[in-house]
Amino acid sequence: MHVLSTAGHVDHGKSSLILALTGTDPDRWKEEKERGLTIDLGFAHLLLPSGRELSLVDVPGHIRFIKNMLAGVGAIDGVIFVVAANEVWKPQSEEHLRILDLLGTKSGIIALTKVDLVDDEWLELARMEIQDKVSGTFLEGAPVIAVDSLSRRGIDELIAEIERLLAKTPSARNLNRPRLWIDRVFSSRGSGTVVTGTLTGGAIRLEQELAIFHSSGKAWNVTVSNLSRDFLESADGTSSKVRVRGLQSHGKKLSEADPGRRLALNLLGIASEQISRGDVLIDPDQWCATSTFDATIKVLSNLSHAVSKKGAYAIYVGSGDYLVKINVLGGPEIKPGENGSIRVHLNSLVPLSKGDRFILRELGRQETVAGGEVVNVNPLTSLAKADTSGDISSIIEEHGVLNTKLLYRMTGESVPANLGDRYVVSESLRSTITKQLNDRASKAGELGFELSELDEFSRAVLHDIADLTIESSRVYSLKFGQIRDTLASHPYIKVLEQSLFKPPAPDGIDRQQMRELVRQELVIDCDGIYFAPAALSRAKAAIWELSQRNDAGFTISELRDELDTSRKYLLALVGHLDAKGFTRRNGDLRKPGPALIREFTDK
Repeated sequence: MHVLSTAGHVDHGKSSLILALTGTDPDRWKEEKERGLTIDLGFAHLLLPSGRELSLVDVPGHIRFIKNMLAGVGAIDGVIFVVAANEVWKPQSEEHLRILDLLGTKSGIIALTKVDLVDDEWLELARMEIQDKVSGTFLEGAPVIAVDSLSRRGIDELIAEIERLLAKTPSARNLNRPRLWIDRVFSSRGSGTVVTGTLTGGAIRLEQELAIFHSSGKAWNVTVSNLSRDFLESADGTSSKVRVRGLQSHGKKLSEADPGRRLALNLLGIASEQISRGDVLIDPDQWCATSTFDATIKVLSNLSHAVSKKGAYAIYVGSGDYLVKINVLGGPEIKPGENGSIRVHLNSLVPLSKGDRFILRELGRQETVAGGEVVNVNPLTSLAKADTSGDISSIIEEHGVLNTKLLYRMTGESVPANLGDRYVVSESLRSTITKQLNDRASKAGELGFELSELDEFSRAVLHDIADLTIESSRVYSLKFGQIRDTLASHPYIKVLEQSLFKPPAPDGIDRQQMRELVRQELVIDCDGIYFAPAALSRAKAAIWELSQRNDAGFTISELRDELDTSRKYLLALVGHLDAKGFTRRNGDLRKPGPALIREFTDK
């Protein structure tokens, strides 16, 4: 499925040509028929001899309706550029051509209409003028077909040329990321709310749950009246949820529609008066919304002035138009015919993505000044440091670290995580974090530092650093060796082992070292009295031996005599054993607890 648009000066026969091609009059309004002047977008479709289906969008040619023209050419595959033979090139012919060129339109056909009103000599002069006017644009070398809509002269030849054009025009890509800019909305009796637009990016199916993002008009102001942010990581929660109840293309009901189709969708969950042209139908989980973006632009060469931050501007993207302020990046202005970069500040949030094309118009002079392409929907740097190369790596570099889902919403590109399983990090930030962690581990020495002190990103980077290791939730530098090997020879351990049940206090020992000895279980802390692990092993063996002599249990005094210790040390030791389940108190007696029974009966 392909979509072609008409373009050209007012009264050059665009609507009449659509009628001759399709049998459908694209002028829908009474005023249009009375005045013979297209005011708004019109739509028709054509079944070609090859079996291909073609959607046609008819746009107004009068300068007063340039806004409506721009709403119709945002998602087309090519153009039928209409020039009347009796008038040839006119001001809106020029502006429409420049707009299409700036939007990146790749192909088209030139229809030289009303040829029955001129002789052969005038017709040849008209051809020559048109070829001169389109030189250097995407229409250079395009076929010029002489047609007359009333007599149908040349219509069959034009259809054949359309066939040839579509045969070499690739179909819209399915990126599994649907977006439909709404260009028409109405309420149908028995159906309810119906919207139309050209589907891009992905397929839509019946009963699918989507959302209307209100990116223009009063609906937007109501939706986000209390919102102060100028960037939304997800459009979810700031849009109206809807369900697709009906799906049609060219009057045919569909269960699923591929991108590249003109569609009419019957939506549940929203009233028609809540929707405006310029609103967007999207999956909110796949899009972010922004009021500031960086872009590259191409300024028209025939302007009489440069483009700078001075002036009142509007951009036209999709079927929407938005008042904006701009800053030129890298200099004060961009001269006619030059390429440059700007930062755009919109008056509302809009779901945009890297690669979106737009038109920039200056409102004071009422003229098109440039066309552009979005390169970064969430710029963080100053104007002087902005990178508008459009490369994914430059966006990652600017942010340092990004959730892969957010990067997809910003760019439409899936980038595999290189930091854990959810994040992508720039190499410069990874290098910085790596150095910081190595320095921190070096300063911490053989005791290391707590893993819990690190943020999520630093922890993820840590796992890729070969010179650092994690033991029992602490981080150590390998240049100090394994921490257990380092502390196992601590002099205090030997002192405790030489006096198992009359242990000396840890006087003069660094408190951090002491905490680490206990954490590594090289020293046992029994309520502030420290024992060697061997003391616990010897005590458990003594308790088991006493229990074998007397099933009723043993007294503290009996255990004190067995271990040759004092009451002070013994109470601390037994309290620890009670807490760990190795002993169990029964009045004045104690018996082996579950942990001790398991330990000795499993041997």
